[in-house]
Amino acid sequence: MYARIAATLIVACLTLSSARAQDAEKLTLAVPPEVTEVATAGTWSDGDASGVFRATVLTVAAGDTTQAHLVLQLMAVSPDGNTSKVFKTVPVKKIADKKLPNAFLAVEEDGTENEVTWRVTSYDSNSNADIGVLVTINAKGDVEVKEAPKEEDTAAQQQNSEKSK
Repeated sequence: MYARIAATLIVACLTLSSARAQDAEKLTLAVPPEVTEVATAGTWSDGDASGVFRATVLTVAAGDTTQAHLVLQLMAVSPDGNTSKVFKTVPVKKIADKKLPNAFLAVEEDGTENEVTWRVTSYDSNSNADIGVLVTINAKGDVEVKEAPKEEDTAAQQQNSEKSK
């Protein structure tokens, strides 16, 4: 009897899973409200596996405020390119340790083979300050976090570079 119940549950779950994959609205409704941003950029390969990098910002309640967390993933893409699955997940502890009230993503660089760099910015209304961090992940899942130059500085550097050409 238990085998029949288990088999029925498995069939029901598979049917439900298939229906979910076909219904984008239902999939969207399954995304937790704490997920405030998702970005995909760059490509990676490691042996027989290959895919893209994905960054997810989660903003969770923290007392009277909120705190942003960043989770990076290597998404493995099937050879036909039609399906993907999580190959590796890397929470970025250095972002959590900063206790940022929010975080926003922008791709800083994705032209380098097997790595991508995101600019993570946060605005702190208490101090009226922008905080910027560069987060780089490679195909092995190694993460590097460093302070970002101010966006104004970056724009000025780009203008100076273009003028010197």
